[in-house]
Amino acid sequence: MQPRSTIAAPQTGQVRSTRSGSAAAPGGPCGLPSSADIEGSLAAFSRSGQGPRPARYHRAVAPARARRRCSVARRIVIVGAGVVGYTSAQRLSAEGHDVVLIERDEDAATEISDKLDIQVVVGNGCSLAVLREAELERADLLLAVTNSDEVNMITALIAGSQFQVETKVVRLRSQEYLDNISELAALWHGRTFGISPDRVAAERIVALLGVPHAVDVADVLEHRLQVTGFRVPRSCPIAGRTLADVRRDHPEATFLLAAIYRGDRAFLPRGDTRLEVGDVAYFAVRPEEAAAVARLLGFPEVRADRVVIGGGGRIGRLVARAALERGLRVAIIRRNRAEAERLAVEMPRALVLGGDITREEILLEAGIDGATFVAVTNSQEVNLLSSVQARQLGAERVITLVDSPTYVGLAEAAGIHASVSPRLASVGEILKFVRGLHVEEVQSLPFEKIEVSTVDVDDSSPLAGRPLRELGIPQGVLVAAVLDGDRVIVPDGETVIRPGSKAVLFSTAESAARLARLVD
Repeated sequence: MQPRSTIAAPQTGQVRSTRSGSAAAPGGPCGLPSSADIEGSLAAFSRSGQGPRPARYHRAVAPARARRRCSVARRIVIVGAGVVGYTSAQRLSAEGHDVVLIERDEDAATEISDKLDIQVVVGNGCSLAVLREAELERADLLLAVTNSDEVNMITALIAGSQFQVETKVVRLRSQEYLDNISELAALWHGRTFGISPDRVAAERIVALLGVPHAVDVADVLEHRLQVTGFRVPRSCPIAGRTLADVRRDHPEATFLLAAIYRGDRAFLPRGDTRLEVGDVAYFAVRPEEAAAVARLLGFPEVRADRVVIGGGGRIGRLVARAALERGLRVAIIRRNRAEAERLAVEMPRALVLGGDITREEILLEAGIDGATFVAVTNSQEVNLLSSVQARQLGAERVITLVDSPTYVGLAEAAGIHASVSPRLASVGEILKFVRGLHVEEVQSLPFEKIEVSTVDVDDSSPLAGRPLRELGIPQGVLVAAVLDGDRVIVPDGETVIRPGSKAVLFSTAESAARLARLVD
């Protein structure tokens, strides 16, 4: 599902290492830039028109009630105030972490400082002066999440070599860089991890293709468990009944209703909770049982064997390859006809068309009637418009790519079945580096109101060794599943989690501090 990128590594010529003072040959492992290459690039970058500007501080203090203290506050420096950077800063500062955000654009920095209780430094994240102003040497974690792979890598290199930052998370788009980040990072101080919003979004879309009627799907426990969201239909036979009654009438069910979105609220249900029409209900379910959940909610069985993909860029290619591997019939629409011809050679089993995905005749030629439509172009507006058009032309299901929270709401209002945000989805990838050593994975559900954490349980864990009902699990936290060896268990109050197991925890945004006490 991860094709090899053809993007070439930058050629910098011969440079001199600032650490050793000796000449270094160009290029590092696997054709990627070496530490010396990147340090040389930094010098050139600073001399160019993009070079560092004097750092400036912006400081704003939000109301105290907006901050929830976490049990272990960390100092986190974020470089880049795009969707990933801003959303991460918003979430982490609300949890009580000490956040510093570096942003080149002074207007954007001013706007952010007016909204968030964080320190904002105006300047270039590759500048030593700016990083010193941000007191990077005090940071527990660096997040380099600008739109430039090379800038992010240079920032991580400086953070490790000059400021001894132990943990660095780098946003990367190039598959070549992602494939080799661990080898490259071995040359740097501390630990460096790569995240890819495109890859995260593609995986989310592929998971959606496997579960008809779902509005959201996230794989956890290495695909042994799914967190699957369904919008409760008017035909739902269990709407209005308490969950305790439903459980009593369906003792064979081995899945768990773990979270509910109702209007602007998101909460963890109890036995006396009643599902309502229009709720988005999230279940912890084994993949093979997702169809049983859909039937329980009153959805008809459908055969989803055709996919029309609007957009043949990085995400479109990842989704197309995965769909073909699953035996689905795939049509791809690529606006640029020359690129469409190249894509047809690359994917001979897919139908590839050149044209505008908002044009009715192109969608009909691709076989939109009765198919699943996936809109993944670089334009949110085109994705929304083509998705509405696809619905009108008879698409069985529509999945669209958006990045702005505003557009997520518009997609829902337009009747689009599911929307995926690459940058918002990748926030969960970042959170796992903040949650503590025992947290293996984090999935963030819509609008960051619910978090799903996979936790390693060892001998010292508060979760180990006693029945769950005796553990005093805090309000806002739910143990939804346990991986014990190769078995996935949906627990009850009598379940005892053994050391060496993994636990999947649902938690509300308000319970971050209480969750931290369980997993730190």
